[in-house]
Amino acid sequence: MGKKKLVRYDRNYLKAISYCIDNNIKIYAVPKTQREYYVEVNDNGKIIRSPEAYKLNEWSDKIVELYTFYYYKHNPTDK
Repeated sequence: MGKKKLVRYDRNYLKAISYCIDNNIKIYAVPKTQREYYVEVNDNGKIIRSPEAYKLNEWSDKIVELYTFYYYKHNPTDK
C-alpha cells in the first residue's frame, strides 16, 4: 500500500466547519461503490453532488476543502 500524502489544512478549517454547520451547510460522502464516494453539499436544502467520485482515502480531505471554500465565500475578510 502506498504512502498517504500529508494534507495541509487551512488554519481556519475548524472555524470553517463550525460556521457551515451553524449556517445549515452540510458536506458529506455518498457511496458510489464500496471504494468510491461522491461528495455532496447540502446548502440550506440545495443539494450539489460532485461530478467525480473520490477514493476512500480522498473524500474526507475534499470535505474539509469544501467547508473551507464555503467559509471564505461568506467570510472573505478572514483569509
